[in-house]
Amino acid sequence: MKALCVLVVSAVLGSLCAFGADVSPGVVKGETFEQVVQKLGVPKGKAQGGHRTTYYYDRGTVDFLTGRVERVFLITAQAAKEKIAEREKAEENSRRQAEAERVRIMTAGKAQREKMLGDKTFMTSSPVAQIAYWDDFKKQYPGVDVGAPLADAKKALASANEKDEKTEDFISLNRRAAEIEGRFKQLDQDYAASLANWKRTEIDQERARLTEELAGIKARVAEMLK
Repeated sequence: MKALCVLVVSAVLGSLCAFGADVSPGVVKGETFEQVVQKLGVPKGKAQGGHRTTYYYDRGTVDFLTGRVERVFLITAQAAKEKIAEREKAEENSRRQAEAERVRIMTAGKAQREKMLGDKTFMTSSPVAQIAYWDDFKKQYPGVDVGAPLADAKKALASANEKDEKTEDFISLNRRAAEIEGRFKQLDQDYAASLANWKRTEIDQERARLTEELAGIKARVAEMLK
């Protein structure tokens, strides 16, 4: 009799391991997909692997083999409700922590922004250095607006580059004007030394071209000096 009781208990435990401690509302082995959905509702998700399919619910899982229920692992509705409440609480805590961190970053970022804007050494540093700082600042303090100082730094850089280009152009134009003046002297010497009419004609043509080019250079230089 004692051996029989042990066998019965073992069989019951085996059944619970295979089907879970609570299989309500009555999902049983051998039922179809449609029958399970009718009892438990549409699953939250499912996984397919060969002939086996698993349905996922808040209460647990239901395994199917070739379209029929093979195993059921479900917790009670109350336990599922408590589990969901616990998850929602954790998610709410996570949201609150994220919001607190966002506020901390915003507060620290605004303070740092004002500090840098009031730093004369920084504000008079090169535009390149300022742009690099504000670009890094945006990564460190996302959400803190530094559009205005960044735009000012980029504008200053563009102005400096334009000024450098104008300076280079000014130097280049004056260098070319000096070359033309030197060429005029050489042409005067060549003209005086040449007795061939064709050669003098070539010299006159070159002098005319250079005179026109020099006039254009002087006009551009005068415009740049305004």
